[in-house]
Amino acid sequence: MLYGKRFVTRITITFMPLRRVVIPPFTAKVSKTILYMFSELYRKMSECENTFKPIAVTPLYRGERALFKTKKSHELMLLEEGVYYRFSASIITDEATTVNELISLSSPIVEDVFGTPISIECVNIEVRDFESFGFNKPSAIKISFETPVLLQLPSKNRYMSGRHFLFPIPSLMIGSLIEHWNRHCPSHMLVKNTYYLTVYSNYVLREADFEIRPVTVIYDETRLVRGFLGWVLYDLKASRNTHSLRKILALLDYAQYVGVGRSRAAGFGQIKIKPYY
Repeated sequence: MLYGKRFVTRITITFMPLRRVVIPPFTAKVSKTILYMFSELYRKMSECENTFKPIAVTPLYRGERALFKTKKSHELMLLEEGVYYRFSASIITDEATTVNELISLSSPIVEDVFGTPISIECVNIEVRDFESFGFNKPSAIKISFETPVLLQLPSKNRYMSGRHFLFPIPSLMIGSLIEHWNRHCPSHMLVKNTYYLTVYSNYVLREADFEIRPVTVIYDETRLVRGFLGWVLYDLKASRNTHSLRKILALLDYAQYVGVGRSRAAGFGQIKIKPYY
């Protein structure tokens, strides 16, 4: 049981390669390699054995586009010399993290990242405690799924392995987030009415519009991963501003830092939320 405050610390790193190189098709591997080089806290957290690791890492972004190779693409994934890239990592800790634990750079030049030195151009750090998650009731919210989302029904027994869905069903998203939240939140903030809240989310999050597409990405030389990308606009005008709705909004805000669904520590399930008032 966890007592006291808990924090989610997000570090966003912007860098520039000094040489043109080929990189892995799912670029979160580059993000993790860079973090492992100069973040003591990331190294420690990434080695934990928990099902719901206290870390989440994004793939590389060029502008607003997350970089990963799909099964249909025949082009190599490249880092271009002199181009700005960025990525983020979120780490959950028991107390506010010192900057030295989070990042320790003796020089802005990091050598040998998949065959190229890189120049660290900017480091941004944001800290949130669990009580800060959530936002005022909007009339609608738009959830953008920026990297492939892997949503799965729970496995019941050896005859019913959890199947994957290629559409963001609210109860599966909220159920996934509750499990992650309860694993890491302070004890006084545990979500106790888990079944009710997952079912309620199907009624309160009403699809007004969406653009969702399935995608198969190349993770490495042997593994293909299938999920979905796109966005959904949920109409909340008819929803009452209940405690349950506020908790759902807090979970969705939390998801902007830790992702949703499976394999968040590997770069999947990254989302952004835009509320409309």
